[in-house]
Amino acid sequence: MSRLRVVFDLDDTLYPERQFALCGFRACGEWAKVHFGIDGVGEEMTRLLDAGMLGKLFATVLQTHIPDHRPEHLVALREAYRGAVAELSLFDDGAWALDHYGSKGPLGLITDGTQMVQRKKVAALALEPRFHEIVYTDALGEERAYFKPHPMAFERVAASIGAPGDRFVYVGDNPVKDFVAPNAMGWTTIQIVRDGGIHDATKLIDGGAPQHKITSLAALPDILGV
Repeated sequence: MSRLRVVFDLDDTLYPERQFALCGFRACGEWAKVHFGIDGVGEEMTRLLDAGMLGKLFATVLQTHIPDHRPEHLVALREAYRGAVAELSLFDDGAWALDHYGSKGPLGLITDGTQMVQRKKVAALALEPRFHEIVYTDALGEERAYFKPHPMAFERVAASIGAPGDRFVYVGDNPVKDFVAPNAMGWTTIQIVRDGGIHDATKLIDGGAPQHKITSLAALPDILGV
C-alpha cells in the first residue's frame, strides 16, 4: 500500500500573505517618514494592494509621493519592506492540516520568493519543526530560475520525504504556477481558494489546472480519504 506524502505551498495556503505585506508596508511608511518626512506611504501601499496592484506597487508609490526619486530609493524601499519584522499567524485550518497530516508522515514545504523573506516568514510561523523538508526555490540557483513551475523543488522534496510508489499530494493556491510540475509528475493537486488572497486564483497556464478545489484545508480528508 502506497504511503501518503503531503507537500504544501506557504503564502496564502498556510497563512494570509497579506499579513506580511502589511508588516512590510508599515516599515516602508516608517522609511519614508524618516528619509523624506512624508506620511501616508504605508496606507497608500495598502490601498493599492487592495485595489489589485502588485508588480508596480513600489514604483507607483514613489512616483506619487517622491516624483523626483532616484533608482536607489526604489531599492531602499524594497529593502525596508523585506526587512520588516514579521508578525504572522497560521490560518486555523492551516494549523489543523499541519497537525493532522504531520502525524501521518513527513511533510514538505515549497515556497517561492526572496529567500531571506521566506525564511523570515517560516521563522515567524515556527514552521521548521513541522516539516521534514523545506525548499526555498530562490536558493536553488540564479534568481527565479527554479521558481515554480520549475520541477526541481518538487523532485527534491519527493526524494527527501518519500520513495517511488508513494502517493504525493501538493496543496497550493496559485494556478499560474503551483500545479504544473506536480501534475506532470503524477501527483494529486489541490487548490485552496481563499477570500482575500493576494494573487489571482482564477488565471491558468497550460497544464496548471488543479485536480481539486477546496475552500478550507479541513476538506482535505474528503479528497485524500485520511
